Amino acid sequence: MQTMKLALALALAATAALLLPMAAKAETVRLDTGRLVSMAAHGGGEASPLAIAPDGRPMTALLRIPAGKVLAPHGGDGAALLTVISGTISWGDGDTIDPAREQKFGPGSILLAKGVHWAAARDGDVLAQVVRIFDGSKLAPSVSAQAGQ
Repeated sequence: MQTMKLALALALAATAALLLPMAAKAETVRLDTGRLVSMAAHGGGEASPLAIAPDGRPMTALLRIPAGKVLAPHGGDGAALLTVISGTISWGDGDTIDPAREQKFGPGSILLAKGVHWAAARDGDVLAQVVRIFDGSKLAPSVSAQAGQ
């Protein structure tokens, strides 16, 4: 019985020794957002690409809209998912900015943007993450159902 316990302990130790190098290769890196490269976004904001799509356009980006700024109407070429991280974004659909038609969305809100739209930071700075939906990509069934697709 002692021999079996010793053999089992040795087998477990050998397995752990084999798995340690794999575990050591795993790495999570917290990104310093202050070191990200930003570019102008739709005349009023800044986008910091986090991932680049094969076509060279940002696939995932952080979007910053400073207080009081408005993003000009844009979109119409596909869809994107926008998650509000901080602040309250004022959002409108269509190609004409009309503050009376805007809806406000706070932190944690997730928007599926299709077609032409505009956005504004009317109540302070806004930080959001935008994920572009590729041609040929499918939305999850629960998202499609909410979008009426």
